[in-house]
Amino acid sequence: MANSTNIQVISDGPRNTIIKVVGTLDTSDLADTVIANPATLTGIDISGAQKAATFRIQKLSYNVEDGLVVNLFWQASTNKLIEALAGRGNMEFKDFSGLTNDAGAGKTGAIVANTQGWAASQTLTFTIVMHLLKQER
Repeated sequence: MANSTNIQVISDGPRNTIIKVVGTLDTSDLADTVIANPATLTGIDISGAQKAATFRIQKLSYNVEDGLVVNLFWQASTNKLIEALAGRGNMEFKDFSGLTNDAGAGKTGAIVANTQGWAASQTLTFTIVMHLLKQER
């Protein structure tokens, strides 16, 4: 078998997006993989033509199999770590309007994931649900 990553857009409106990511690793850790890209989603204006430049993360729900860590990054010339997810949990960032993209040079607005912790002859899984707010800049 081979590693698989399934990215499902559950909801995609002009302001909010919910994305579910399910990964099954049985051959190696997950290399950097774009899991959310504002350029590929519904636009933020009435016509849908104007694309968001980036996201603000409102909520993360995750279930990461023991021994595995899923790293989330803002994509840029040098990716900027958002969060390292291990175990199970829910994180809501409504008290301060969400996690904003603070990546430096070359930022694309996309969110990238990779993993650490896979070992030979294991099958490890993870699920992440992200509630995202689209932003113009």
